Amino acid sequence: MFNGNHDYTAKDQLKDGTAVIVRAIRASDKDQLQEIMKDVSAESRYFRFFGAKKLLSEQELKYFTEIDFNSHIGLLVSLCDGSDAPIAVGRYITLAQAAEEASAELAMLVREHYQGQGIGRMLLNHLAHIAVTKGVSEFVCYIMSENSKMINMLRHSDYPVSQQPEANSVVKLSVDLMPRSA
Repeated sequence: MFNGNHDYTAKDQLKDGTAVIVRAIRASDKDQLQEIMKDVSAESRYFRFFGAKKLLSEQELKYFTEIDFNSHIGLLVSLCDGSDAPIAVGRYITLAQAAEEASAELAMLVREHYQGQGIGRMLLNHLAHIAVTKGVSEFVCYIMSENSKMINMLRHSDYPVSQQPEANSVVKLSVDLMPRSA
């Protein structure tokens, strides 16, 4: 479990029962992150980075893997089949803090073959668990309006979601980290 020292690790499973490990991203995960980038469609990369991108630069790999695990949290999902193949990554970066509450921007990327297997919800739940322990009360998500998979995943999650006006092709969703079932 999470102890604040980059040691978050949890077992979970996909909708089809495949066992996975959700763990804190490490500086040594640069190749795994690039492997996920290589395996997603141009559309998925466009939705995640808001532009055409094939691979991450060395500077981006450093930014996404050498994190403080305080204001920038990153989780990697990998298979438990001995290959430890990376299949998804999710993160949040704290934006602002007012009094005791903070908000953070949320982002995810899931390998094509594993999309639709509940990984988005899984990552959302794990990241929300960590966020709440760090005083984050909401995730803010800037999503391309055509990215119906991400929008629907958030709207059907266990968390209340509200939409705010944004630029023409972008939807801004706020995810309240107090679960609906609470």
